[in-house]
Amino acid sequence: MFTRRTRSTLSWSRVVCAALVLSLLATTGCVERMFIIESNVPNSQVYIDNHPVGAAPAYSSFEYYGYYNITIVHPGYETISKRVNVVAPWYAYPPVDFVVEVLWPFHIHDKRRYYFELQEITKPRVDDLVRDADSLRQRGQNLPAPEHPAPPKSPPAPPPQSGPGPVVPPVGFQPTPTVPPVGPQPGAGIPSVGPGSAVPSVLPPTP
Repeated sequence: MFTRRTRSTLSWSRVVCAALVLSLLATTGCVERMFIIESNVPNSQVYIDNHPVGAAPAYSSFEYYGYYNITIVHPGYETISKRVNVVAPWYAYPPVDFVVEVLWPFHIHDKRRYYFELQEITKPRVDDLVRDADSLRQRGQNLPAPEHPAPPKSPPAPPPQSGPGPVVPPVGFQPTPTVPPVGPQPGAGIPSVGPGSAVPSVLPPTP
């Protein structure tokens, strides 16, 4: 039979084991993933997937592996945008990832460092602009004359008819009625006189 002292020792052993298990669970390792973006121009702005992360050198954590769009912007320099592929390491594949994320008692630091070199924007000189303008003007003067399009062809004339057809009055046409003249007509009532005939007198008789 266990004595009281033995029971007390066993209880303390259980407490110590439980404390060790809890401490191990609390100190289990994890994977810390981080971007480190550097540039030859200090304080250039860094964007990852169109989200600002600060000035170079910029530090930003990430959760998954795959493709990211990194953009570097600074006044007076050409903007750089690059699509990078963050390849997953061997411990990121199942079932190893579960062991590393949950059971492994140490921290793993996965840092991805990228360096971008910006180029200054070249400002065009006035002499170069004038020379280019003169070159374009000479090319325009040496161009051939534009070709004028041919005039449109008139439609063919209708074939001639064999003979004059009946005149068809237009719709709604009404002929004007003929009105006889009013009064004596010239030459009316005067008898015709032939050659050698006596001309009748039209004067009244003398009393």
